Amino acid sequence: MELTSPRTAIERQTIAEKPARQLRHILGPDWKEGYLFIFPALLMLGTIIAYPFLRAFYTGFTRTTSLDIGPWVGLLNYQNLYKDPFFWDSVRISLTYTLSAVILKFIVGMIAALLLNRMNRFATIFTAMVMLPWIMPEVVRSITWKGLLDPIYGLINPLLKDLGLITTSIPFFGTPELALPSVILVNLWAGIPFFTLLLVAGLKAIDKEQYEAASIDGASGWRQFLHITLPGLQYVILVETLLSFIWTFNGFTQVFLLTGGGPLGSTKMYTIFAIEAARSFRIGTAVAAAMSMVPLLLVLIIILGRNVLATQTGRSGQSAAEQNTSIFGILSWPFRMVIGVFGSIFWLVNDVIERILDAIGSAIRSARPVAYDAQSSARRAKAARTRVNIFAAIVLGLLLLFELFPFYFVFITSFKEEAQIVSFQSLYIPEPWTLAQYEKLLGPTRNFLAWMRNSVIISLVTPLVSTVVASLAAYSLVRLNWKGNRFFSSAVFAAYLMPGVLLVISIYQIFAKIGLTNSLLGLMIAYSTFALPFAIWLMMGYYASIPRELEEAGLIDGCNRFQVFWRIVLPLTKPALMAIFLFGVTNAWHEYLFAYILISKQSLMTLPVGLGMMIIGDVQPWGELTAASLFMAVPVFILYSVGQRFMVAGLTAGAVKGGG
Repeated sequence: MELTSPRTAIERQTIAEKPARQLRHILGPDWKEGYLFIFPALLMLGTIIAYPFLRAFYTGFTRTTSLDIGPWVGLLNYQNLYKDPFFWDSVRISLTYTLSAVILKFIVGMIAALLLNRMNRFATIFTAMVMLPWIMPEVVRSITWKGLLDPIYGLINPLLKDLGLITTSIPFFGTPELALPSVILVNLWAGIPFFTLLLVAGLKAIDKEQYEAASIDGASGWRQFLHITLPGLQYVILVETLLSFIWTFNGFTQVFLLTGGGPLGSTKMYTIFAIEAARSFRIGTAVAAAMSMVPLLLVLIIILGRNVLATQTGRSGQSAAEQNTSIFGILSWPFRMVIGVFGSIFWLVNDVIERILDAIGSAIRSARPVAYDAQSSARRAKAARTRVNIFAAIVLGLLLLFELFPFYFVFITSFKEEAQIVSFQSLYIPEPWTLAQYEKLLGPTRNFLAWMRNSVIISLVTPLVSTVVASLAAYSLVRLNWKGNRFFSSAVFAAYLMPGVLLVISIYQIFAKIGLTNSLLGLMIAYSTFALPFAIWLMMGYYASIPRELEEAGLIDGCNRFQVFWRIVLPLTKPALMAIFLFGVTNAWHEYLFAYILISKQSLMTLPVGLGMMIIGDVQPWGELTAASLFMAVPVFILYSVGQRFMVAGLTAGAVKGGG
């Protein structure tokens, strides 16, 4: 009887539960559910990103010229690479291109955002129109601008001649002096919407009462911008500039399609240098070139991670003292010191200029006395607002002209006959209007319909997989308590910013061995995996905004973690799921690099690669290319129009969060 007493039964139960309690203590209370939810994402990221990265890292120390990793040569690849002046030229060009483009995009995007934020009517329409270049597939952007700036068939040179600005055509992409500024211009055109959208969202999050209080205190508009707007946008500016820097620095498609790295290597970025080395069977050199940029990218990723992940996971960041004593704080001290010095110089110069301007204004007012009665002040304020509104309308009009004019070129060129294109007649409107280019494009001499079919299949399957897996993984990282979730959050963020040119070489070698090159399945696997980090990042921001009390109530009512996730949390994230799906569709629709490397059969090519293959040397069928560009752009425009609010919400969810 003693062995079956209640006390003995409780002791036995306690002993039996002791290992489970120990595991919960070591791995966290939600470790079972945490690992279960994140397992699919870890499997995909581990096999398609982590393993190829480690393989690429090792390959950089070998003499590899084929699918098999070659013999170990130590640091020889890096030593030869760092002696190669062409490599350092590619790094210099990459930095020049990136810094110039990011600075210009920020300045123009800030101006556009400030003007759009002033608008009450038609702001949504103007924002949607400004957004069009950003959602246009990258290959379409490249074809559009390559045609627009073409010295023979383009529209810019005749327009400049008609305005009397030039007398002879300018080969914008054909001269070393103009090629790099021209590709920077294209990147500016495509990147303005990204900066504008996030800055507009950030401006709307700033409390308007701050401006009212500053105005009452007599602060000028410039002072309000410096002391209210910029501090209020600090988080948004940090995120968008660093993301844009990483994306631009790692870019390949746009510059490759516009110039191929020429002329005379004047636009050969490090990504093009690496791909060219790989295609000439210098795999070790190619990997070493890409791997050499990882330290720079790693610093940027750490800066982003310290700011973004703290807000999206709901965890507070380090204190100032901890930041200064951490390894990264010590390493970044020189950069922070330089920024602080430049900031002090800026404020000193700004104060001097403002005092000079105030003195000039006081002198003018004393020389020309002005009535200060209420009625006169109201008239002057109204006149000032009218002048500002007129100026804003002019600037927005010029910005819209810059953003939308390329679409006009594509549209009219696609409806011209070949004879009209080559004879330079009726440059600004088709005479007559014809569908000849579309008939030729869809005819038996092109595989356009096969390319479109392949892109449609991939663009529907890929986002389904990534959306499901990302929703599970993000929930595990944000809402469940288990050891290792902070590490995996950082790893996911690093994977999101991993340069594709670094991984595509190893992925090609792996896929070639297992028969996944020249396969739509191979592209689906690659696209689904590379869409995961971005999807997880967005979902983490959404999950962090959902009150935990809802889950706790569900658990009290007897639901397990999966039931809480499925019945309570997931229905609240429908906008996020839609945003991720739409972004997945658009990304798969216009991805170029992996399809360019993994697919060589014409019948299996996707639309971006197929359109790029239509350009053979100097033979460029502009009529067909513009028709194909419209075919490729219209589905994205329709998708964007239908799901615009979801896509905007998805893009701004993580960027504005934490910016207050």
